[in-house]
Amino acid sequence: MYKLYKVFFIYLILSSLHLQLASQVTLVNPMSDMKLLEQFQDAKLGLFVHWMACHSPGTGDSWNIGRGKTKTQADSITLHWNPVNFNAKEIVDVAVKGGCKYMVVISKHHDGFCIWPSSYSVFDIDRIPFKRDILKELGDECRKQGLLFGIYYSIADIDYCGWKRMPELGQEVETPRFGKEDFVQFVHNQTKELITRYNPDILWFDGHWLDPVWGPQEGRELYRFVKSVDKHILSTRLSITRGADGQETFWTDGASGDYFSMEAKTTEGPAFPWEACTSVTYPVYAYEPNAKMLTCEELLNMFSKTLCGNGNLLVNIGPKPDGSMPAEQVARLHEFSQWVARNEKAVYKTKGGPYKQTDNIGSTYAGNVIYLHLRNVPDDLEIAALKGYRLKDVQHLSTGTDLKFEANANVWNINVSPLKEEEAIPVIALILDKDYKFTDWLPLSE
Repeated sequence: MYKLYKVFFIYLILSSLHLQLASQVTLVNPMSDMKLLEQFQDAKLGLFVHWMACHSPGTGDSWNIGRGKTKTQADSITLHWNPVNFNAKEIVDVAVKGGCKYMVVISKHHDGFCIWPSSYSVFDIDRIPFKRDILKELGDECRKQGLLFGIYYSIADIDYCGWKRMPELGQEVETPRFGKEDFVQFVHNQTKELITRYNPDILWFDGHWLDPVWGPQEGRELYRFVKSVDKHILSTRLSITRGADGQETFWTDGASGDYFSMEAKTTEGPAFPWEACTSVTYPVYAYEPNAKMLTCEELLNMFSKTLCGNGNLLVNIGPKPDGSMPAEQVARLHEFSQWVARNEKAVYKTKGGPYKQTDNIGSTYAGNVIYLHLRNVPDDLEIAALKGYRLKDVQHLSTGTDLKFEANANVWNINVSPLKEEEAIPVIALILDKDYKFTDWLPLSE
């Protein structure tokens, strides 16, 4: 038995070391499935599908329970929900055409309604007219089309806990009506149910800001429980985890899961795997017919900054109450993804860096190519030379057009004037004489 533990410990060290040597990610959970984590990081772009059975344009979603609508009103809307036009293939097709490599689908929001037949709740899909298994159909179709399949689950549950409203971050959290111990067991039971029924690659938790009812210790316990059921699953947002400065950050002990996820913002190349999420109609995630959409440029800018910060982006579209995908939001996603298709070499299977990004320029890299994302094309582009590397060629990525350049030991000057009137965020490829090996984030200029 000692030898077995010793071998396992060496494997964990080597797996972690592999990530350290391969990129700038040096803080990883040693219990993570490193192969799946690398596949997730290579995927870069995901589709979030925000079912919200209790939502209506006039009364809002789960957050409005106790804040403008009663739970009785919300439940009445939920129990009449009948997504007769739901088509798993059409939804996954939207993701694939949009360049997404993974999908995360809501199973339960803060209201507590389970979009699957749960043995641990009477407030589930068995109560509504629609009798198909949404999660199974979407999971099967994701696997058929080669996408990683993720399930969103809200730890907070207004219905089960007997709350009048969903507590916001920092607000007092009432003890669940059956007590804390029962609530923790309920979360474990439903989590296991989702794993064994649907075999997800990712568990994406929410409603995790419930201290003292739910904090880092409960997050660690849930993480260990998930791994005991299926050691390969990736998870995120199991609890609120903060650094010494009081800011949320990634812990490697399971309380944060296997990667860090944040909403509607990016970060600058942290030492851990991470993801940002947003909605085509941010801050609205459920379907609102009159919700203002983000522009294509806003989506592109956020995606570029996320990529150049070495992260993933999860973009949400909320289906209509009848289960169909809103055409205007799908069109916006696909408009945005045209840039992805033209510049896919600068997106998939890349790492962020080596240059620290500015508002105007960021970088990704793979093999012997550095990709510069020009969010604002300068009149003259002068960047610091990469010591120990020779610049062999410079190309406009989407067209393959060669760009003129001058390279000396300290500075590389590149003529980007032909790109001034080109696409939003043109990408140029700096082709080096050998594969780039990341050592540290570098300033863009001397």
